[in-house]
Amino acid sequence: MKSNSMLTDALDHFGLETALVLFMLLTSVLLVGIAFERAITIGWIRISVRSARDTITAAAATSLIDARVKAKSIKGPMKGVFVAGLDRALGQIKGLPERAMARERKQLAARLKSRTWILATAGALMPFVGLFGTVIGVMEAFFAIGETGQGGFAVVSVGISQALIATAVGIAVALEGVFLFNLVQAFSSTLTRDISHAVDELGELPCAYWW
Repeated sequence: MKSNSMLTDALDHFGLETALVLFMLLTSVLLVGIAFERAITIGWIRISVRSARDTITAAAATSLIDARVKAKSIKGPMKGVFVAGLDRALGQIKGLPERAMARERKQLAARLKSRTWILATAGALMPFVGLFGTVIGVMEAFFAIGETGQGGFAVVSVGISQALIATAVGIAVALEGVFLFNLVQAFSSTLTRDISHAVDELGELPCAYWW
């Protein structure tokens, strides 16, 4: 019986406000995890772009056949971009090299933007979730005052100060989401530009190489 009463008291104290605060804290951890995963992906693709420089050098200095051999040794996703263009340039696969590389480049750009929408969504919604938790907390505080019949500034201030914790947590998580989103977007935009430059540089070789 004693354990049942303790469980009931715990459930009574664990209200919607507390649940929202825990949800926001878990969201904060999720945002850090997403940002860490994006950092690994961006770093891997950056290494791949640097590895593709040998292919461009070989295509410009020797021939597309040598460039195709170099392209097979590219680390990471840039291998698919360059191999798609070189295979079509050498006639191994039908199609236009420029369009093939453009298609692969778009897929790579989409990969860079994957899951970043979660960061932006959290930055936009978390303040409202925190505000909702505060409203619930204030309502519970006034409801408790009405039940006990005890009021005064001291009683009200304690309840409201506790309720405002939800708003503070919501704003903090929102700032975290916006900061991480902008950081990931900045690195992704720079890397997308580098990928485009690498593809354009390979595509600017003499037309005789490509037809």
